[in-house]
Amino acid sequence: MLLENPSNYIGIAESTIPEVDFLTEVAKRTGCGLLLDVNNVFVSAKNQGTDPLLYLEAFPLDRVGEVHLGGHDEELDDAGRPLLIDTHASSVADAVWTLYAHLIARTGPIPTLIEWDNNLPDWPTLRAQAIAAQNILADAAHSSAA
Repeated sequence: MLLENPSNYIGIAESTIPEVDFLTEVAKRTGCGLLLDVNNVFVSAKNQGTDPLLYLEAFPLDRVGEVHLGGHDEELDDAGRPLLIDTHASSVADAVWTLYAHLIARTGPIPTLIEWDNNLPDWPTLRAQAIAAQNILADAAHSSAA
């Protein structure tokens, strides 16, 4: 079983433990693995004004059994500020690809899934997204073999 990091849209004032620490502790206590959704990392960081690279640096990468990538939409919150929504309805954003490449460069290849649940595009678009992920994975495999 793999537990996924969520997309966050608002901060939780009552939280007494950082999300990464919570996920780490759940994984330790239960023996489950973790599913690292890189788009969720990006969406949450942008919505909460944090650094997605710091989140990845703190994440227990040794527990990651699968990585997810996906698209998001930008909306406006009630105050008119940008709010990213994890929709799985568009291409993976360039910033998410950059985070993914950073992650895979550190870990080496990890099974990866691109989530696209809504507004499905034509086959060439889907294939291009899969090839982009495969190229990053292949580069990491080549670097670790060298």
